[in-house]
Amino acid sequence: MNNGCVEDQHAVFERPDASMRLHLKPLFIQAKINGVGVNKVLVDGGATVNLLPQSFLGKIGLLDSNLRPHNVISTNYEGTTGNSFGAVEVDLIVGSVSRTTMFMVVPCKANFNVLLGREWIHGVGAVPSTLHQRIAIWKEDGLLENIEADQSYFLAEANNITKKNFEK
Repeated sequence: MNNGCVEDQHAVFERPDASMRLHLKPLFIQAKINGVGVNKVLVDGGATVNLLPQSFLGKIGLLDSNLRPHNVISTNYEGTTGNSFGAVEVDLIVGSVSRTTMFMVVPCKANFNVLLGREWIHGVGAVPSTLHQRIAIWKEDGLLENIEADQSYFLAEANNITKKNFEK
């Protein structure tokens, strides 16, 4: 029986080949924030919240005065706790999926422009795969959209590990 709704598609990731197993690349994608194209957007399922370095605020047309205070205390991988400068909500577009997203603005120098954590990943129902260098996202119409990683950030062979790297 068809009620006129589009049936949800299933995400399928192909079996990893040798080149997939050798890389240690983080998952970088491209996005738009408040209409501005942004590269080096790190998708990190190990992070709870979304992070935005303070130095990047101006590049998306925001100032420190746009930040709102909050009471979230963050803990980094070393167990060190700290506060952010504040929080900011922006319009974020990844692929064709748009969502108002809150970021904690942090005082850091990072190898990313924006970090999307579980708040965004779960909020849009995304399935990221660092192995496949892709994100699967179901759009409002139930169709699946695959967002491929932005490989332009990486030099060829720079992130491959082989047994010979560890031999003495």
